[in-house]
Amino acid sequence: MSRPSHAMSQGPFDTLEDAFEVLCAEPHPLGLEAGVVAGLPARPLALTELRAVLLHPSTGYRVRNQAIAVLLDRARSEGGRWTVGLAGVLVFGLRRATSGLCEVCPHKAADIEAEALAGLLEGIAKTDPRRSRLAARLIWLARNRAKALVAKELAEVGRPGRHLSSEVPARPYGHPDLVLVEAVAEGVIEATDAALIGDTRLGGMTLAEAASRLGMAVDSVRHRRRRAEARVVAWLGGPSLPRAGAPDEGPGEAAESSSSSAVRFRASTPYLGGEGRPRIERAHDRRPAACQPPTDTRR
Repeated sequence: MSRPSHAMSQGPFDTLEDAFEVLCAEPHPLGLEAGVVAGLPARPLALTELRAVLLHPSTGYRVRNQAIAVLLDRARSEGGRWTVGLAGVLVFGLRRATSGLCEVCPHKAADIEAEALAGLLEGIAKTDPRRSRLAARLIWLARNRAKALVAKELAEVGRPGRHLSSEVPARPYGHPDLVLVEAVAEGVIEATDAALIGDTRLGGMTLAEAASRLGMAVDSVRHRRRRAEARVVAWLGGPSLPRAGAPDEGPGEAAESSSSSAVRFRASTPYLGGEGRPRIERAHDRRPAACQPPTDTRR
C-alpha cells in the first residue's frame, strides 16, 4: 500500500523526530541520569532508549508518569532541548492522536501537526508536573488544538461562496473526534473518558494497552468505556442519562443502566460501535520493533 500523499514530504512530526534523534546521538546524548526515576534501569538512559522503555508493556504506569514528570519539569524550567526531548518521547502518541484528523483533511496534515505541537507547548506551560496521567493530558491538549483547526476547515468547506461553483456540501454530522470534544465541553463525559474512546475506538490502541497506561484492570477499563459511550449515545439522541459526575448516581445503578444503553444504541453510531476506524498501513515506523503496536500510526 502506498503512503498517503500528505506523508510523502517532511512534516512537523518528522522534523521533530529528526531533531530528537540528533539530541540523543552520541557522544553526549540527552538523557536521564541513573536513579532519577525509581523502576528504570540503574544507569544513564538516552531519551531514545527511555522512550522505548516507557512504551514497553512491562513498564508500569507509575514509572511512566514519574519519568514524564521529570521531563516536564525540566522542559518548564530549562526549555530548549528538554522541550524537544519531551515532545520526542510523546511523538508516537501525538501521531496516533492526530491520525484521524489528517485523514479528514489530508491537504492540511502539516498544519494539523503544527497545531498539535503548538498545543503541546501550551500544555507544557500550564501543566503541573505533580499531577497524574501527564502523558494523556499533554497529548489531549495537543489534539484539542489540532481539532479546532479541523473544525474551522470543515466549516469553511460548507460555507457558500460568492461564485457559483461545485463545492463539497457541509457534513450533517461532526467527525467522531470532534463529537467527543463537544461532549466533553457539554459535560456529558470527562476528558479522560473521551481520550479512552478516541484511542481505543478510533485509533489503534487495544484495551490492554489502555489499561496498562491507566494503571487499571482490563475489565474495569472496558466497563468505564462502555459507560462513557452510553452517555454519548444518549446525548446524541438516545434516552437521557445523568451527566458525568452526577451526585445522585449510584455506582451499581450507573454501571447497569449505562451498560444496557451502550449495547442497545451501539449500532446507531458506527464509530462508537466496536468497529472503529479502518486501520491503514504505513510504509515505515521509527519505533523500536519491540515497542511497535499492532497497527502503525505514523503519518
